[in-house]
Amino acid sequence: MKKLYFYLMTGLLAITMASCSNWESPYYIEDIVGSWVSEYGSDGYGEYDIRGYDVVRYDFYSNYTGRYTYYSSFGLDYVDFDWETRGNRLFIRYYDGDYENLYYGFDRYGYLILALDSHFYRYTAYAPGGRYYEPAKQLDKTTESQSTGDLVTKREAVKIKSLSRGVKARAEE
Repeated sequence: MKKLYFYLMTGLLAITMASCSNWESPYYIEDIVGSWVSEYGSDGYGEYDIRGYDVVRYDFYSNYTGRYTYYSSFGLDYVDFDWETRGNRLFIRYYDGDYENLYYGFDRYGYLILALDSHFYRYTAYAPGGRYYEPAKQLDKTTESQSTGDLVTKREAVKIKSLSRGVKARAEE
């Protein structure tokens, strides 16, 4: 009986130590790896859809590199980057010289949320876009989110401006 108790306690201790190795982060690195397409944003006035040429895509690879895809005046364009996480912070160093320091989290639907502040006052939500880079035609979507079904309310189309590459905001008219 003592031997069984000893093995049980040793096993629990090993599991506890393994789970505490990433103790400073509430998220696992594997959670952010994959493709993410901007779906909607939120600010003090409510939520709004991000559509058409305002849609951007992040591809986070498991080797801590990635690709940011967006529409420019020349058509579809991209810039590669290196990334790392510490706690709920996401640090992105783009190969064109830009650098971003964002807060990240996930909502109840599994969307990646990127914000400039820790309170997530203004944020952009990114829907899962697959495991790795898919054809760019996926970016040009004009329908409501299909992954959340009935839970998405109809939002108005608004003009979008960039606060950063990762966070978009409603443009004041």
